[in-house]
Amino acid sequence: MSLGTTFAVSLVGLSGHLVEVQAHLAASVPGFTLVGLPDAALSESKDRVRAAIASSGIEWPQRKITVNLSPASLPKAGSGFDLSRVVRPRV
Repeated sequence: MSLGTTFAVSLVGLSGHLVEVQAHLAASVPGFTLVGLPDAALSESKDRVRAAIASSGIEWPQRKITVNLSPASLPKAGSGFDLSRVVRPRV
């Protein structure tokens, strides 16, 4: 239904790699799914993102939220992907 795209950087050794973070809201049973080879710290991002949204006064959407980290083949570690910078929203 709604798609937003942001970018983050994944560090692999001393090299930084651009990661596209895509969020999609669907009219379905509410839930949060993270795909694209996330590590254990990223799987906890649902709770950190939910807390940040609640603290800002924004209402959590009652829809299915899917967040894709692309490219999927690149390992992603740490909590730096939680609040990626918005550079171009898509509708």
